[in-house]
Amino acid sequence: MECELCGRKIQGRGIKVRIEGVIMRVCSECAKYGTPVKESRPIRLAVRKVRTRPVKASTRRRPEEEFEIVEDYATRIREAREMLGLTRELLARQIGEKESVIRRIEHGQLVPPIWLAQKLERVLKIKLLVPKESLEEETIEPRRRSFVLTLGDIVVFKERKEGREEA
Repeated sequence: MECELCGRKIQGRGIKVRIEGVIMRVCSECAKYGTPVKESRPIRLAVRKVRTRPVKASTRRRPEEEFEIVEDYATRIREAREMLGLTRELLARQIGEKESVIRRIEHGQLVPPIWLAQKLERVLKIKLLVPKESLEEETIEPRRRSFVLTLGDIVVFKERKEGREEA
């Protein structure tokens, strides 16, 4: 299990806390940013089993296996956005993402996942995905960790002052 705030692996069940009204399961380091929440027993509902037909395994490859993102993706995205006269906010709205995600991609801090690169290609009318060369090269290169965006990737926390001084 991973911390919903910072993305680190959690040993055990993690700690359930409320941060700004949102209940999350976090690691012991991030628990200091919220207030603990009592665990409640899940409500069991009666479920009726429905017979379904077996699903055949797909033989088609997923896009993640067929394509990779070009190295200069950040420059291509920024230049295409500026050529179309779009702000980061407008581009973010068009693809259904946050402005901060677009900013991080343009600064090269975040490599967009394949599905997001496809959206950017469609809206900006640019080429971001190229076919993978061969299986030999793929085995030599280390596999990249799959993209998981956590709240800690976006939000910057300020330390809380213990005692406020009255003027």
